[in-house]
Amino acid sequence: MKIYIIGPSGSGKTTLSKKMSLKYNIKSYELDCVVYDDENAHTKRTDEEIENMFNNIINQDSWIIEDVGRDRFDKGLECCDKIYYLKIPKFIVYKRVIKRWFKQKLGKEKYNYPPTFYQFYDMLRIAKLYFKHEKDKLKKISKYEYKLKYLSNKDLDSI
Repeated sequence: MKIYIIGPSGSGKTTLSKKMSLKYNIKSYELDCVVYDDENAHTKRTDEEIENMFNNIINQDSWIIEDVGRDRFDKGLECCDKIYYLKIPKFIVYKRVIKRWFKQKLGKEKYNYPPTFYQFYDMLRIAKLYFKHEKDKLKKISKYEYKLKYLSNKDLDSI
């Protein structure tokens, strides 16, 4: 089984992928960790490194990928069995981003990069940018309607 989860930062992608990973015994991958090397101060990897890592993931028999819907990873959309699009209202996403940052700052939640004020601002900026381009993302994935499922906040709560 190959599952691709798309949504903005703070939408619940990681939580959903972890639960599905346990349920189906499939390894999950955060594509942010493919793009950025968190063991090296969250530095961006080279295009070649990113492509090699991504291809290694999608060439496996099963996987769960979570991403914000970057164009460079469209090949994953093509070869997956199921796409879950997290359609979460902006105010909930912003609330979760704020809550996550405070939890990370207090050491109550794991983080991939240090929870600095700059990172907090950047996460809010990224979320805002996501919603600005959401129509484009929805249009791009609409051609996969036969394997696409939209999940609301209510759906995530029930999972």
